Amino acid sequence: MTVGPEITTGGIVRVERTSLLYKDAFRDDPVIRYMLSNLSPAARHEYLYSYFVSLLSAAGMNGASFAEADDFGACLVLMHPGRRVDNVWTLIPAGFLGVLWKLGVGGCRRMLGEYEPLTDASKIKGLKGCKGYYYVFFLATREAARGQGLSSALMSKAQETARADGVPLWLEATTEYSWRLYQKLGFETIDVITLGKGRADAEGSQQKGGEGVSVWTMVWWPPKAA
Repeated sequence: MTVGPEITTGGIVRVERTSLLYKDAFRDDPVIRYMLSNLSPAARHEYLYSYFVSLLSAAGMNGASFAEADDFGACLVLMHPGRRVDNVWTLIPAGFLGVLWKLGVGGCRRMLGEYEPLTDASKIKGLKGCKGYYYVFFLATREAARGQGLSSALMSKAQETARADGVPLWLEATTEYSWRLYQKLGFETIDVITLGKGRADAEGSQQKGGEGVSVWTMVWWPPKAA
């Protein structure tokens, strides 16, 4: 009998440990690099912990679940139906104004004027009018713990949660590797969004005439009862 990894679930008190994991796991993520492309590689990595603390604090203030596997070998942050990270009443206490300041005018445009409108439009298309859905805000595995199935186990747990409530599960894959993993776990690809076309390369660095950064919007629907 195969025994899966030990998984526990908590709330906002897990922001710091999750941010420590994410700052390294997302160091070379194309979308993160694109959002923070006004910073040098060294400055970007130095800032990532604070970046995630603000984003995850906002998520936690809006009831997000933080599921971890094998003592934070991997962590998944799950937003519940009807809750959004961009709740104006929690962004300021979460320190999001500092994030916007660090992003600068260009970064704000990339996050609020480009990424969010495109993904929101894809949700309208992919969710087919369904208003209640779970949203995988972030999922990552510590480098030393990769290849052990931790992310798959955490995603399976999120799917169980969505299945129990009879609602879909939404996410955006930011690398081809994660996109293929989620396909194997039963997610359907809705759109392939391109960010920064003509302004950034595929890895998210600034490049005039670049091909841009790909983002795969995806949804998983719970099986219908027979």
